[in-house]
Amino acid sequence: MSRKFKINLHRMLLSLHKNIHALKCQDQFSSISLSKLQNYTSPHEVRSLHAQILKTQHSEDLSLLSRLAHRYLLCHCLGDALQVFAQMKREKDPHVFLWNEFVKWYSRNGFYIESMEFYRCLSLSKTPPNEFTFTFILPACAGSRSLFHGRSIHAQIILRNMDSNLFVATALIDMYGKCGDSLSSRQVFDELRQPTTASFNALISGYVTNGEFNEAMWVFNQMLISRERMDAMTMASILHACASLGALQQGRWIHELIERENIEKNEYVGAALINMYAKCGSIADSLKVFDEINRRDLVLWTSIICGLGSHGLAYEAERIFLSMIRTGIKPDTITFVGILCGFSHVGLVEKGWEYYKLMSSYGMEYSLEHCNCMVDMLGRAGKLEEAENFVREMDMKPDAGIWGALLNACKIYKDVERAERVVEEVLTLDSDNAGWYVLMSNIYATSGMWDGVAKMRTLMKQRNVLKLPGWSWIEVDGQIHNFLVADNSHPLSYEIHKLTKDLDKRMREMGYVPLLDCVFSNMGEGEKEGLLCGHSERLAIAFGLLSTKPGTTLRVMKNLRVCIDCHNATKFITRIVGREIIVRDAKRFHHFREGLCSCGDYW
Repeated sequence: MSRKFKINLHRMLLSLHKNIHALKCQDQFSSISLSKLQNYTSPHEVRSLHAQILKTQHSEDLSLLSRLAHRYLLCHCLGDALQVFAQMKREKDPHVFLWNEFVKWYSRNGFYIESMEFYRCLSLSKTPPNEFTFTFILPACAGSRSLFHGRSIHAQIILRNMDSNLFVATALIDMYGKCGDSLSSRQVFDELRQPTTASFNALISGYVTNGEFNEAMWVFNQMLISRERMDAMTMASILHACASLGALQQGRWIHELIERENIEKNEYVGAALINMYAKCGSIADSLKVFDEINRRDLVLWTSIICGLGSHGLAYEAERIFLSMIRTGIKPDTITFVGILCGFSHVGLVEKGWEYYKLMSSYGMEYSLEHCNCMVDMLGRAGKLEEAENFVREMDMKPDAGIWGALLNACKIYKDVERAERVVEEVLTLDSDNAGWYVLMSNIYATSGMWDGVAKMRTLMKQRNVLKLPGWSWIEVDGQIHNFLVADNSHPLSYEIHKLTKDLDKRMREMGYVPLLDCVFSNMGEGEKEGLLCGHSERLAIAFGLLSTKPGTTLRVMKNLRVCIDCHNATKFITRIVGREIIVRDAKRFHHFREGLCSCGDYW
């Protein structure tokens, strides 16, 4: 072997050794960098490591850059993450992991449109989406209530044969529910071979969100039958359904189930229990649950304040509000809505102004809900001119609800002239809501202006607006029984109507006089009296008296406001039967006992 050949061989081996050493160093640096990234939590640390990477040959290491962009997103440094992403895309399409992270970040931070745009870019790239992609993009569709995009993505899921994936299917159930398409949500659920807690929760939550509370209860019962594990989210959702239905007996059974199964009573479950008992007419149970919870957050405090307010217990709501302040918890805008509503129900106008102005000291801006409370408060107190001036001088544009609160005050005080001004504003904003036409028609009827009544009915026909029927319901032995005006559909209809007539006769002997002004139709007195006797809340009360033991408290729910005549009649009925009757109407609770109502005839 020649000397020259030996020298060249030596040089080759030396060069190879150096390259191997360099590769080992690069691998070591890459490994160290990835390890550091896992521990970095501040933008400064991540940017410092990024600078080191740029000074080395690792600036083209796609795996390392992918983790770097991910860490930037975890630090909420979106601009830096996008810069790294753009650098990678110039070389080669990034791994689907990084695409997913951007889709997820935008969605979870409320940038739903951006999340869907990033997904669109992914679908146009050479990188195929995977199951995780769809579990991240579907919540963006749900958040933006974009049913069109949700259905489009569902079609892509089917094309990729990923619809059988349990996580993807659960995300679809949740998306359809939040977008208001309960039917599609149920169809996806029914195709699951083995539903999980998460899929049950998604379906129940969707039904509750869409106001389909009976359907939510049915699914919950199926969950019990299947022996699927229930969690805090299950209970919070189903308690909300019980609250909306006024299903106290079922709500109490679920409360017992929570205790028996040792389900975590977190702030959401605690608040749901307080809300359920309050909306089912048992505010004493709400207070008991509240007192039993040691660690109280703002949600719990607000729930009990709102519950007390809806029952007209304004002073108790204020006492708890002040206790919350003393514990160092700062109220939010919803807390103030609750306490302002409480003051409105009992006519504490000065207190209302005091707390309304207090909001500014917390740096809060007034919302339409707060303004609605003030207009309602002023209107009920007879300060109609002050209420109208308040509305016209608002910094924000009043909505139909605010004008409607003023219109309702015009009805209470029979101010037809002002009502005619107000109804024009209401119908300009919300011409499809039958309630406004009916309310104005009632104002005309109360003043005997039947031409005005006819005008409102004609407007409804011309605009194809349908009147929402008034109905009431009561829970007996865990079952909900519904009643319309003059309803004859119930199996006990004969007995119910017989009892209402007997009660009417006994009430008249005690001094009850029907308030015919509550019938807003041009008919004879006899017909009006018969119509009043058949009001839905009276039928529900009669059924409750027939179906429960003496002394049992009756809890009746109504979708509209209780009329003055039924309010008076219920006071007489409590004296006759010696029972407490609690009525929840569209605005508040009335606790009737021994001929009196908790509202003091002010509502």
